[in-house]
Amino acid sequence: MEGVIRMIKAEDLISKFQYALDNKWGYIWGKSGQMWTQKDQNAASREMTVKYGSRWIGHIVADCSGLFRWAYKQLGGEISHGSNLIYTGHCRSKGKLSGGKRTDGQELKPGTAVFTGTEGDHGHIGLYIGDGFVIEAAGTQQGVIKSKVTASKWTFWGELKAVDYTGSADPAPEAPEDPEPARPTIRKGSKGETVKILQEALIRLGYPLPKYGADGDFGNETLAALKAFQQDNGLNDDGVCGQKTWEKLEDAKPMQLYTVTIPHLPKHEAEALVKNYKESKMMEE
Repeated sequence: MEGVIRMIKAEDLISKFQYALDNKWGYIWGKSGQMWTQKDQNAASREMTVKYGSRWIGHIVADCSGLFRWAYKQLGGEISHGSNLIYTGHCRSKGKLSGGKRTDGQELKPGTAVFTGTEGDHGHIGLYIGDGFVIEAAGTQQGVIKSKVTASKWTFWGELKAVDYTGSADPAPEAPEDPEPARPTIRKGSKGETVKILQEALIRLGYPLPKYGADGDFGNETLAALKAFQQDNGLNDDGVCGQKTWEKLEDAKPMQLYTVTIPHLPKHEAEALVKNYKESKMMEE
């Protein structure tokens, strides 16, 4: 059942995909615009999710057709979750692609869905946004990315029934204005899932919370760890997690630990050396 409430303008559909790209959405199979948490990751059983899903903790996630489902819902419409279902049930016209061009010689319009696969199986879907590019939820390792429509994997196109292509040229999409912040601002005293996401990120980045862990309660331990992170990353160390701090947390790479063996080093010299390195520990053999 298609269940479309109203026609969607091609440029509005593109803007939603651009929003997901700009905000570094991740990929989790079966999802369509939900926050991925440590609890979700712990419960995962799909091989690629178990292997790579932890990189999307604290990010909004969707799979390739789930991104379409989320965008349609945001714009007052509805579409099936599944690239084959979209190709067979939601395209008013469709055909083959070769080198990024329609084989019938007609223009590939921005807002057109593009597909991989064969006539009987279209296992992946993206959205052509114009200027030779596609936005797609590419996979668990990559998340939402922008790729070239000329890539050989794109073999089919489909103009969507619910999309208004009137006046569709080939403009570069504009970033949408979204009234909601990507993350809520939290501080000491805050509680809930967002606090837990912050705590998990701090622990992953080498700012331990040994007493309480990721308990979803923003107390003194979390405050001290957050201030240390802010200081280390050139932020205002006010202990408040706002948009700039969230962005730094998302971009930061987990701390790597190394073991260094220095034979015959006197104990007092080793202790002095260890003090110069954050989170370092000394082990005697």
